[in-house]
Amino acid sequence: MIVLVAACGDDGVSRAVGARCDTERDCDERCLAPSTAYPDGFCSLSCESSDACPSDATCADVEGGVCLFSCVFPEDCAFLGPGWTCREQDLRVDPSRKVKVCLGA
Repeated sequence: MIVLVAACGDDGVSRAVGARCDTERDCDERCLAPSTAYPDGFCSLSCESSDACPSDATCADVEGGVCLFSCVFPEDCAFLGPGWTCREQDLRVDPSRKVKVCLGA
């Protein structure tokens, strides 16, 4: 069963980016399985740059490059549910640059 969460922004949560998941079948491309990093699982897209991500997401250098929702403050990730916060990660296209994305607390 897929549970979608309403999100701020034009693109919001979808089977492409942000929907909860347990297996790849729950998503358009990738399911980042439930874990400390992805509470309840997280549908995402593989990426090499943020151009491959929806406008409210960025390509973080985790899991071989995946689209994660951009944020500034921890509460920016509250729409994903309990356990999510805003964390700094490497930018996929340039690991010397940091981006802030929603990940597990």
